[in-house]
Amino acid sequence: MGLKFILLAILYWGSLFGTTRAELNEDKQALLDFINNIHHSRKLNWNEQALACESWVGVTCNHDKSRIISVRLPEIGMVGSIPPNSLSRLSALQILSLRSNHISGLFPYDLLKLENLTMLSLQSNNFHGPLPASLSVWRSIYALDLSNNAFNGSIPSSMTDLTHLTVLNLANNTFSGDIPDLNLPSLQILNLSHNNLTGNVPQSLDRFPNSAFAGNQLSRDILFTPAPSVLPPGFLSNKKSKKLGGYVLLGITIGVCGLGFVVIFVLLVLSCSRKEDDNGIPAKPLKRDESLSKVAYRKTRNERGNVVFFDGCNLSFDLEDLLRASAEIIGKGAFGTTYKVALEDATTVVVKRLKEVSVRKREFV
Repeated sequence: MGLKFILLAILYWGSLFGTTRAELNEDKQALLDFINNIHHSRKLNWNEQALACESWVGVTCNHDKSRIISVRLPEIGMVGSIPPNSLSRLSALQILSLRSNHISGLFPYDLLKLENLTMLSLQSNNFHGPLPASLSVWRSIYALDLSNNAFNGSIPSSMTDLTHLTVLNLANNTFSGDIPDLNLPSLQILNLSHNNLTGNVPQSLDRFPNSAFAGNQLSRDILFTPAPSVLPPGFLSNKKSKKLGGYVLLGITIGVCGLGFVVIFVLLVLSCSRKEDDNGIPAKPLKRDESLSKVAYRKTRNERGNVVFFDGCNLSFDLEDLLRASAEIIGKGAFGTTYKVALEDATTVVVKRLKEVSVRKREFV
């Protein structure tokens, strides 16, 4: 009985391992069919002999390395349309970023087969034509960026089915017609600017600033509460209360003015005592949403710099990605400043910007 159980366990785990390996091989072949059928100027280290989960640039696998879940290929000079029946075979894919290439053609309808997508980034390409009428298959998607293309037609009303959508960027296309009522409570970032949209901004989107709708022929209903036309009862009931109210108002005014002078004085003292950095430029604290590119420009005016990854890091981004990201200072040391950087795909990384350090990477680590 014990021997039979052991044999069954071996057969089970053997079949499970075989299935897992077969699925990964299918994912690898799908990516090879994709990259081998679209022109790209930047050489990739993708081949059948290499381990996709270990060494393929821009590829990330799940925890047990059985499926490919993320493909990021920004700025590799891809030209042409996406080969059909290639990327759509990555059934476990969650993140797809093909931004800043020269990919053309209609919206790749094959991508609608990727039901597990959580982020799709196709911005800054040459796509054109309308979007699919139904996008409800992407029920888990939280970030959709199709900006800087030539998409046209109306914005699909099916976007209301994307209940997890947090980021939606359709800027710099030629979408037309009315904006659908996108009643998406989870939506935090919206950009529909510079299209051909008309009509009124839906009330469900009133919480977004005017910049989200700039460059269109849209109108917004401004809601306000009118000032009362009648004074409250008893406001002029007696002279004594009126005089007392005047004294209180005068005291509050003097107090606020005094507090304002104190705050201005403290700010002046702090600004005068602020230290200057190595280049003689006054050091400025990095605000939470300030772009890292502003800081990098202040401190590297005469040098371009580069990005060095720690050993074992399989992330795919470059210096330009960091310069466009939002960052905040989390510490300063003898070798430079450390930043917490939020990339466009919601990945958070820690970046150390070194200054005047002449040691090798392994010595620094």
